[in-house]
Order: sequence, then C-alpha cells, then structure tokens
Amino acid sequence: MQKLDKVIYSKESKTGVTIQGFGVICFFAAITLLYTATTSNSPALYFFFAGFFSFSMLLWGIGAYQKRKFSKLGKTPLTLTPSICTIGEEFKGSIDIEKPNFNRVKIISITLWHRTMMGDDSQKDIVWESSATTHINHVDGKTILNFCFVIPYGKEPTNKAFFSENKYFWEASFEFVESMQSIKRTWEIPVKI
Repeated sequence: MQKLDKVIYSKESKTGVTIQGFGVICFFAAITLLYTATTSNSPALYFFFAGFFSFSMLLWGIGAYQKRKFSKLGKTPLTLTPSICTIGEEFKGSIDIEKPNFNRVKIISITLWHRTMMGDDSQKDIVWESSATTHINHVDGKTILNFCFVIPYGKEPTNKAFFSENKYFWEASFEFVESMQSIKRTWEIPVKI
C-alpha cells in the first residue's frame, strides 16, 4: 500500500490578511459613522468616526507588517509522509523554503499541546515536547528542510468534538531571528491513534 503525502501550510499564512480584513470592516463602519454624523450634525458621531477610522488604520498597518514578516520566508509548506502520523511509527517531514542557501533553521520542535476552554477563556499548556534535527538540502534555488520523528506511545491527541473543552493536538514549529524580527512557522500535525 502506497503512503500518501500531505501538504500543510503554516498557521501564520493567513494572519496578516485576517487582520487587514478586520481593518477594512472597521473602515466601512467609520465611513457609515461619518455619513451619519454629516447628516445629523452630531459632534459625538464625529468622535466615534475618528476612533473607528484610527483603529481601522492601525489594524491595516499591523496586518501589512505581519504580511511583510511572513513574506521573508514565503508559504513554507510542510509535506508529511505518511499523510497522517501514527503513534509509535516514524513519520518524515520536509519543509520547502523559497530561499536559496537558507541555513538558519537546524531544529524542528514537535509539541503536544493541551488546550482547555473555560467559559470565554482558553489556555494552552505543553504536555510534551521534543525536537528533531533538520537535514538541509539546496535544490533548484530553494531550501528543503528534511526531518523525521516518532511520536511515542501514551501521547495521544483528541479530536472527538469540534468544540471540545479539552483538546490535545500536535504541532511542528521552528523559530529564528532575522533583522531583529522573530520569525516563526507552526503547523498542526494530524495524528491518529
């Protein structure tokens, strides 16, 4: 039986766009307030317009910063073989980085997280963590980080309910500093028992 590969994109890929989207929503709310303020000539509505407009510009700027920070490495897809990791069996991963001669990442962290929901609050705790050494290959103007790992027995994920109050999940990640900025990539790894 052939084991299929699975490509997973990092969690950071949508952060900047999402923040800018909220900025656009606030901008349209500000324009609506401006229209209402000019028709009713209410000074309080001008004040609210200024607040919404300023907040929308702030969100737009933060989103642009996150997008620029993300573009330093690009999409960085993680390819897993097999496509779903099994406890006790070795899985292989490779991360494609669209930069030639990229040698900044030597270790990939593998983490089991426990997320607990308590009302409106959520808390993430590390249950178990280990690392894998990367084998760096430079191919066709890009860098490929290869690693392999075995998830030990007794460290099981739970994906029973979408809105579960207690959820365990696996994550692969790396982080490094470039130009005084911390650049991080994280991927949620599908694990079956």
